[in-house]
Amino acid sequence: MTTLVTGASGFVGRNLIQKLYAQRNVFGDIISVTRQNFVSPFVSKSYAIDLGFSQTDKPNFYDLKRVMKKHRPKTIFHLASKSTVKMEGDEIFEILQDNILSTQKVCEWSPKGAKVVLASSVIVYGDWIFEQGSSDFPGREARSCTEEDRTEPTSIYGMTKRASEGILRYHTSTGRIKGVSARMCATVGRGLTHGVIHDFIRKILNNPTLQALGSSPGSVKPYCHIDDLISALVLLGLSNKTGEYNIVPDDQISIEEVAKAVMTGLNNHKRIEWLGDSSNWQGDNKMISVSNKKIKDLGWKPKYNSKQTIIDIVSKLSENSI
Repeated sequence: MTTLVTGASGFVGRNLIQKLYAQRNVFGDIISVTRQNFVSPFVSKSYAIDLGFSQTDKPNFYDLKRVMKKHRPKTIFHLASKSTVKMEGDEIFEILQDNILSTQKVCEWSPKGAKVVLASSVIVYGDWIFEQGSSDFPGREARSCTEEDRTEPTSIYGMTKRASEGILRYHTSTGRIKGVSARMCATVGRGLTHGVIHDFIRKILNNPTLQALGSSPGSVKPYCHIDDLISALVLLGLSNKTGEYNIVPDDQISIEEVAKAVMTGLNNHKRIEWLGDSSNWQGDNKMISVSNKKIKDLGWKPKYNSKQTIIDIVSKLSENSI
């Protein structure tokens, strides 16, 4: 029995393979597929296969086919993808190749009966929940997105995730594989070396003010602790369920709240200098409010809310333990 993980060398992948190894009596040998050579004590066999695209190289899709045929994994976690909202020019073509075509090949070449867990994103919902309303925007009724709501992504990245979900759903409908899309939100924890929290820490420690994109209170989003995300992915990998699942904590917080939580963790308070709405990235969602009821009904119990997640990572960074 084997489990295959694409993108195993990334932030989520490294944490996932460690958890899978701890439960190797259930998941068996762990096989990794990464863009470059990857060595880990938690992996039985690692393959350097580039599922993406560059101007000089082509994806090594047929190498993936040979790995699938050789190991016949029972469970596949497809984490490999480009994950940025901000892009232009050739980057757009690359993300289409990386995210959509790689998902098609993973689904196409997975052994019959395999469980495929796709790393998707809550960004597929787009901004329609902002239009419909939230308590943060007076005069409109608040409601969080559920998996049954329509998806209207506002970025190329979000569109590739929606397309990947559709590909997985199609292959699942044929009965050949069992696919589930894990709609993840911003995730932080050990091993993460970039993102808004790291950016805020550097700015707070090195500048007289903290510059932030947008206008007060900034975008409102959920922030998931890496431990909670990994427990959800493992749960979905073991479940016989298919479809889409939101993996989010019980709350969401504004960028202003994120900044204040980081300042509190550092015991270093600075004035926030807002750069205005024109500084926001095109396609970035101003508000993400998503329900986690469906995954909770499977037995998932997040240990952290958004604020606790941020305080935890800041404290660990200050202790040099991440």
